[in-house]
Amino acid sequence: MSKIMFSIVLFFLMSVCCNAQDIYTDSWESLQNYEAPEWYEDAKLGFWPIWGVYSVPAFKGDHAAEWYGRWMYCQKDQSSRNNQALATHLYHNKTYGPPEEFGYKDFIPMFTAEKFNAKEWISLCKEGGAKYFTTLAVFHDAFCMWNSPTSKWNSVEMGPKRDIVAELASETRKQGLKFGVSNHSAWNYAFFQWNHINRYDAINADNQDLYGTPIVAKSADTVRIAKGEGRKTWIPRSRGLVQPSQRDFDRWLERTKEVSDLYKPDLHYFDWGFNPTVWEPYRQQFGAFYYNNAIEAGKGEYGKPNVVINYKGWSTWKEGAAVRDFEHGAFDDIHNMVWQTDESIYFGHNWGYAEGIEIKPVNMVIDQFMDVISKRGVLMLAIAPKADGTFPEDQKQFIRQMGAWLKICGEAVYATRPYEVFGELGDRWNERDHHNQKKYETTPEDIRFTRNKANTILYATALEWPGETMLIKTLATADLSQLENVSLIGSKKKLKWKQTPKGLEITMPNEPDYKFAYPVKLEFKRKVPSSKE
Repeated sequence: MSKIMFSIVLFFLMSVCCNAQDIYTDSWESLQNYEAPEWYEDAKLGFWPIWGVYSVPAFKGDHAAEWYGRWMYCQKDQSSRNNQALATHLYHNKTYGPPEEFGYKDFIPMFTAEKFNAKEWISLCKEGGAKYFTTLAVFHDAFCMWNSPTSKWNSVEMGPKRDIVAELASETRKQGLKFGVSNHSAWNYAFFQWNHINRYDAINADNQDLYGTPIVAKSADTVRIAKGEGRKTWIPRSRGLVQPSQRDFDRWLERTKEVSDLYKPDLHYFDWGFNPTVWEPYRQQFGAFYYNNAIEAGKGEYGKPNVVINYKGWSTWKEGAAVRDFEHGAFDDIHNMVWQTDESIYFGHNWGYAEGIEIKPVNMVIDQFMDVISKRGVLMLAIAPKADGTFPEDQKQFIRQMGAWLKICGEAVYATRPYEVFGELGDRWNERDHHNQKKYETTPEDIRFTRNKANTILYATALEWPGETMLIKTLATADLSQLENVSLIGSKKKLKWKQTPKGLEITMPNEPDYKFAYPVKLEFKRKVPSSKE
């Protein structure tokens, strides 16, 4: 081979190799070449409205208002957790009529969103301190909140007659926030399983794009005959007897790519519906598509596409290929990669709007928020608009109070990173309520640490007012010779301090007006010292 020919072949092989490294492929080895965006780790807080067709009946029953479309079709003894579906089924029959006469699809014309205003939504969330905003683009019910060319069941052809995702994407970016979409549609095949099993309006082929086309088991070994309501019905003994069909897989992938391609979201959140192993090839295909799409749009590059995929569960994605999310949960310690907690403004398991549900105190959510970010997490907080597109007054007040605190204390939050230890725990922190959710009970001993990215400032945030003296046990043996200034954020007073065998003792000023978590700022001449020195 001549030198010229060898050079041509070598150039060709190098080009192929380089091009292969410039794009993602649908394999975990490729997708694990991923680094989460700095904007995301800096942002710390996003708001996430849970809003859709289910906001019309707005009935919680014994479970959750956003699950109305599932439970309305579920007869006695078919649901788990002590007939948790029955209250919704009975309410639907009494209020709207039997499901065979008034199905979930019949709520869509009632979902007009007549008072929805994207500018007002984003302005409120920005006032609340959000740096990103996630819209629920499609719930388990498969009703697309965008102008979908592949389904008539969308918010432009039906219901609001508006492209909700487009309006919110435009306004979010206009107001300087990052934009995300939330996608729960992988579980659509099972969400309406009782509609299929009990043969209500899901049996009509015209409704397949809304209710899915699952494979329903009908075996004597796995089902029993139910009596009541004038019919005999095949009923699986467990949820696992409804499986997605190939059409369900293909439809999910097509529409998931569709919403990402149309609106170029900076974040794509997934619920747990695609966790089963059978979904793995489709997760991989979408991951490669989404990251490559971001690169083509100029957002980032291979290895750093500058977008986020959120997933739940250790086995769903290979670690490092996307960003782990916890529902009502968190890591117990600092993690080696940014992660996310998604949490509801409501107590209990409810996420969508319903009357009479108590929202959490702002102080409780801020305490949880500081715990999350001290461990390298971010918080995506769900809020619940009414069907008409307005927010209840108690939620608006909550959001504004949280924003007012962040306006004062945000330097201990935004663009920070964890210290070498996340904090100090009080003895009530891990207590749980009757839903087995943490109550985030705090004491003056509860402190969470964050630091600036230059590692010259340490923030020690007391979750309860410590009184006259704040004790930071973690710094008992640290080298504090470079500590130049100690102050309470929101106060200009320079605080007195001394290091003792018990820890760093700080003489506190009067309690500030903001009354939530209290960040103390420790400024060092050089680097923040190790607690182990």
